[in-house]
Amino acid sequence: MSSTQALPLNPDQNPSGASKALTPAAKIILEDLRGLIADLGKDGGLSNGSVYDTAMVVRLAPPEEGPEAAVEWLLQQQHADGGWDNPKVLRARDMPTLAAVLALHVRGKDERAKRAVERGLEFIRQQRPYWTVLPEDLLVGVEMNLPRLLDAAVDLGLDVPVDQYAAVIEDGKRRREKLGRLKQFFPGTPPALTFEGWGTEPDPALMDPDGGIGPCPAATAAWIDLAKDRPELQEHVARARRYLKASEAGTDVRLPGVVPATWRIDLMEQGWGLFAVLCAGLLDHPLLADDENVQKHLDVLEKALSRGGIGFTKYFMPDGDDTAVVLAVLKAAKRPADMKILRQYERGQHFFTYPQETHPSLTTTAHAVMALNLVGENTEQWVRAMLDMRAADGRWLLDKWQISWLYTTAQVMLSIPDPHLMRNSVETLLDEQKQDGGWGAAGHTTTVETAFAALVLHSLRGKGLHEERIHGALARANKYLRSNYRPFVLNQEPLWIGKALYCPFRMDRAFELSAMLALALAED
Repeated sequence: MSSTQALPLNPDQNPSGASKALTPAAKIILEDLRGLIADLGKDGGLSNGSVYDTAMVVRLAPPEEGPEAAVEWLLQQQHADGGWDNPKVLRARDMPTLAAVLALHVRGKDERAKRAVERGLEFIRQQRPYWTVLPEDLLVGVEMNLPRLLDAAVDLGLDVPVDQYAAVIEDGKRRREKLGRLKQFFPGTPPALTFEGWGTEPDPALMDPDGGIGPCPAATAAWIDLAKDRPELQEHVARARRYLKASEAGTDVRLPGVVPATWRIDLMEQGWGLFAVLCAGLLDHPLLADDENVQKHLDVLEKALSRGGIGFTKYFMPDGDDTAVVLAVLKAAKRPADMKILRQYERGQHFFTYPQETHPSLTTTAHAVMALNLVGENTEQWVRAMLDMRAADGRWLLDKWQISWLYTTAQVMLSIPDPHLMRNSVETLLDEQKQDGGWGAAGHTTTVETAFAALVLHSLRGKGLHEERIHGALARANKYLRSNYRPFVLNQEPLWIGKALYCPFRMDRAFELSAMLALALAED
C-alpha cells in the first residue's frame, strides 16, 4: 500500500481475536504498531526540533560544523505573525521567540535574519495583553529563563518591552532566592533542568554521565558558555559538546545544531508507548502480549524501576507520573508492580509529579488511580477529588504536562471505574466530535486528540451508557482516523508541555495506532 493511500473502510471479515483472520486494514495497523514498538527508546527517544533549545545552542554553543544550518532552520520556523512555536498557545511563544531573536541577532549574517529579528520583536510587543496577570499555565522554568533572555536582549541593545513581563520577573526573583538557599545542586533534578535560568557557575557536579546538564540541550549550552574559557573544565566542555551532538539524533530534523527540548526521553517513550496499548485494552491481546519487543521493553522498565520510582530517563530523578504509568503497565503485563513505590507520591487528595511542585498535576493523579485500580485498591477518595475538579460541562481542562483538554479529560475518564459518575462528561465528549469525525481542542481536528477521545469511548462500550451514540461516534472516528492515516508517518502536533511545547512522536503515534487497532478489531 502506498503511503498516501487511506485504509479500506469496509473489510470483509470481523476478527475479534487472534484466532480469526485479520482484515487488510488491521494487518497494516498491526504491522505499523509492532514496528513502532520495536523503535521505542531508539536514539534516546524522538521528538520535534525545539526552537527554544536550538536557539540557545546556536547562540551559546554552536556546533563544530557552524551555525548556518540551524540558523536557516530557525528562519524557516518563524510564523507569518513574526513569532515562533505553536500559535494555539499564545503564552508559550514569548520565550522561544525571544530566544530565536537573540540567536538570529548574534549569528544571522544577512537581511533575512535582520528582518526576522525585527518581526520577532514586534510580535513580542504585541503579546503585552497576555502578561498583565501571571498565568498558571506557564512553561517549565519560564519564570527564570525568560528574565535571563530579557537581560541578554538588553545587553545587546535590543528594544524589548521588559516592563510587560514584570510579574514573571518578580516570580523569577523569588524562585532564584529559593534556589539560592540550597547548599548543593544535583544532576538529574528540576534545578539542573533549568540551569540556563539561574546558573552562574559551571559546576561539573551537575553533569550527567553522558555529558548533559538537565538532561537538556539549552541548559547544556548555557553551561558550556560559562565554562568555555576555563582551562580546567575543557574535558567537561568536550563531553558536553558530545552530548549536544548526540542529541541531534533525537529529532526528526537531523541538522547540525537543531536539538530537541529534552534528551534523552527513552524510558518515557518505552513506558508511555506500552501505556497507550494498555489504554486500548490490547497489552494482553494475543496479537501483542508475546511480541518480543513488548517483552524487551517490559524487561527494561522492570529493571529501571527503583524503590523511588522511575523517571523519563535513567539520568533524571523519578517522578510520580512516569512511575504510575510504568507500574500500571507492569501490573497489566503480570510483572512485579509494588504499589508502595507509588504511594510515596501520595499527598492528600492527589498524587504529585515532583516534590515541592506548586500546582499538582491532574493526570498524574489519574494515572496513579489507574495503577491502583489494577490491583483492586479502593480509589474512591481520589475519584471524588477528580470529579470535583470538573468544569460545569464535564470536561477536565487544565494539566501541567499537556495543552489539550482532550488528553486531560480522556486520562481522567479512563481512571474512573463507574461511567455513570461522569455522565455529563461522556455527553460533552460526544457533543464535541467535529463534523469530520475527529476531535480537536483548538479549532481543528488532530489524529492524536481523536485517538484520546476514541480510546475513552471504546472503553465505555457495553457499559449501558449512551450505547447508540457511542457506537455511531466510534464509527465516525474510525472513518476519520482511517482517512487521515498514512502508514509509518508520524504525527507532528506539539501538544506536550515542557520548557517548550513538544511532540514525542512515538508516544503520540502509539496512542493513534492503539486506538485504530482497537477499533479495527471491534468492527462488525
